[in-house]
Amino acid sequence: MYVDFNSLPDTRTPGINPLTKDQLIASIAYHEAAHAVTGMTFGMSLARTRVHTIDVDGYMGWTGTTTWNTSYVLCANLAIELAAGVAAGTRYLRDNNLLTPASAAVTAAPHDRDMAFAALAKANYPITLDGPAPENGTTWAQATSAATDMVDDLWAQITAVAEELIADHRHKLTGDQVAGLIGLPNPPAAA
Repeated sequence: MYVDFNSLPDTRTPGINPLTKDQLIASIAYHEAAHAVTGMTFGMSLARTRVHTIDVDGYMGWTGTTTWNTSYVLCANLAIELAAGVAAGTRYLRDNNLLTPASAAVTAAPHDRDMAFAALAKANYPITLDGPAPENGTTWAQATSAATDMVDDLWAQITAVAEELIADHRHKLTGDQVAGLIGLPNPPAAA
């Protein structure tokens, strides 16, 4: 059994979310599609990507999740994959004349940056926010710049995945579905 997300009311949190439900779903779909497409480009094994509802202080909110099978990826590429979501969400907003400070704040994803810092620290790979890159490491600013370039290069594939996420009544795609849309294999999970 499933809920028809498209029949849910178009509610906005007053003073917080300037986007309509459809605009927010689309922005999140592009964000998650960018994670999926860039990660698969780096050889990561995708389990699924989705857009779904959450409860935010009594309001219905929306978020997205991209789930990976066990994968091994270069540390710098992981930072780029994690930065790609915001780059794609921002491009979607800009291309659709929706980019404002308020919409950018709604679609910001500091958890992606935090995840990059935590994962790379665990791998003993140095990362800083900005400034000169640490020896044998990177900065979040460099990862964001590389992600923006990669999102631009892969925009057609990201758009194909995002549009399918938007169109799917559950807003959910498997890794194999994404692979079929972008013409890349979905690698098996690493052992």
